[in-house]
Amino acid sequence: MSDQQLSHTRSGQSEGGGGPAPLDSLCPLVARVARRPAEQLGADTRFEEIGSWGSLSAMRLLAVVEQTYGVQLDLRTYMKFGTIGELAGEVGRLRGGAAVEAPSAPTG
Repeated sequence: MSDQQLSHTRSGQSEGGGGPAPLDSLCPLVARVARRPAEQLGADTRFEEIGSWGSLSAMRLLAVVEQTYGVQLDLRTYMKFGTIGELAGEVGRLRGGAAVEAPSAPTG
């Protein structure tokens, strides 16, 4: 993640002045669903590494994301994203705001 991308996650605003990036508020939502301290979670936290995280937790998170951000994600779409930061990027993109870009996967 570049310094510019990190500034997006810390400030919650893109430099272009778009809408707020959801990462700062998505981590606490994930923490609430997972019943873990928010301080233990960050953009690079993989959902599979969160203890007791499963499909029911994912569905609960998707419901909270819809209530909080007004965007609908189905479980199939959610499964494409491995980390909180990647999911935050998609939520930001769907909202038309500042998306937190996930690092690209290595090719080859």
